[in-house]
Amino acid sequence: MKLVRFGPRGAERPGVWLADTPAPGQASILDVRAMTFDIADYDAHFFTHYGIERVRALLLETQPKLVPAAGVRLGAPVARPGKIVCLGKNYAAHAAEFDSAIPQTPIFFSKATTALNGPFDPIVLPRGSARVDGEAELALVIGRIARRVDAAAALDYIAGYTILNDVTDRDAQREGQQWFRGKSADTFGPLGPYLVTPDEISDPHRLRITQRVNGQTLQDDSTQQMLFKIPFLIAYFSAAITLEPGDIIATGTPAGIGSARQPPVLLRAGDVVEIAIENLGEQRSPAVAEA
Repeated sequence: MKLVRFGPRGAERPGVWLADTPAPGQASILDVRAMTFDIADYDAHFFTHYGIERVRALLLETQPKLVPAAGVRLGAPVARPGKIVCLGKNYAAHAAEFDSAIPQTPIFFSKATTALNGPFDPIVLPRGSARVDGEAELALVIGRIARRVDAAAALDYIAGYTILNDVTDRDAQREGQQWFRGKSADTFGPLGPYLVTPDEISDPHRLRITQRVNGQTLQDDSTQQMLFKIPFLIAYFSAAITLEPGDIIATGTPAGIGSARQPPVLLRAGDVVEIAIENLGEQRSPAVAEA
């Protein structure tokens, strides 16, 4: 399934994206809340109360409540999580483009949950920021409480996969000598368009991942190149810190980001960032100046 949240910012409703419905070339959204009042959102309560199984059953109903998808805004496919855990330098070539040593253990950092943005919403460039660029990343969402998880069972804790653009203000990142502020400005976390359930992803480590800015390809790689694979990451992190339902883990970005290029390709108002991951859809985010 492709879970979505749709509607105005702050008033999104849970839904399921249905391609080629009601006819080929058309799409609609199953309005989950219109069919069952007690699924309010895709949040921790949803994931811990058999939400995915219940939504899957709604698809079998003979009179589904459908909303035409054309013109409908999509929000981030997960309601604000407790944590957004990000991974730095998880692709060797990306570490090399910054003249950094390849890490021997995972480098984790956090991104503010208030940075989350819809997959087609504008990225707002803060006043005075001159070196902002995007990072295409495969992200996963935790589906149940994960504490001291064995790597062999780690994939069973995943509710689904999605796309995160880890937008970064490089100047703020350097000024503070840490990553949180530079990566956490409002709108710096476009997520989605879908949360794709694991049954549709045969191998999360064999997905093509790309980023384009104004049609120019910057990143084009495969998640196969991750240094630390997803089962290890979940096991390593949960050995000390509990992962909760709805938490997001972003697995790092491949080489090719704009700020590492010569000359740099940095975001300016009017630019359009497109990020795609095989089987997970595509984001398209315009960059705008802060009002």
